Amino acid sequence: MGGNTLLQQRLGKGKNIYKVPDFYSIGKFSLRPLDEKEMKDKVKGVVVDIIKDKVHYAPIVKIKFETGEAILVPAVEGLYVGKEIYAGVNAPVENGNILPLKVIPDGSNVCMVEISPGDGGKIARTSGTSCILVQKTDKYAILKLPSGKIKMVNLYSRAILGTVAGGGRTDKPFIKAGNKYYFKRAHHRKWPISKPTARNAADHPFGGKHKRNKGGMTPLPKHGYPIKYGKYGSRRTGRKKAI
Repeated sequence: MGGNTLLQQRLGKGKNIYKVPDFYSIGKFSLRPLDEKEMKDKVKGVVVDIIKDKVHYAPIVKIKFETGEAILVPAVEGLYVGKEIYAGVNAPVENGNILPLKVIPDGSNVCMVEISPGDGGKIARTSGTSCILVQKTDKYAILKLPSGKIKMVNLYSRAILGTVAGGGRTDKPFIKAGNKYYFKRAHHRKWPISKPTARNAADHPFGGKHKRNKGGMTPLPKHGYPIKYGKYGSRRTGRKKAI
């Protein structure tokens, strides 16, 4: 296809213009490395600081463990500096503690959930989110994700008990376009984005003055076109005739 690169293609290229600089972040979120101590007993830690940076929308807690590791994880509601945190299979079932899903009661809210044991936590990390542990089978834990979808993960994957703090962040309106402009600019996001039907024909398949109907572009045949985008392979076109 001729013309300019589609916006969604440009965003996916990984260019620096749409990447938040590393120095905006204080570090990456991750649970402590999974070891034998966690698998058989528990490790004690303490919350030493609560931080906010430009990259992460949720507040961040720094936890220092008795074994010497210091980790950064999203703060769950109710944490404070000086609170004791436990990680491991024998850790108490309390808000902020890190436990395998196998020992967490059904119906609990969990965040920073690992997909496979030891990966550091991949699910439900942004502000105000949590998963619900629906039930457990012999091998898997069944989670209801923030999106409403159901996902099965390993029973020995770890998670933090509780809901990530900062849940009301999106409730406050921007009010002015300028506020949103500077917010998006700080996070290196493309904004404002014009709708595809308002663009030039060279910029998007829906662009051009002859395609301004909401239906978009003319449907393409199912076979014979190497690039599939927009409407293609439609089952029928035109209005249905009265019998």
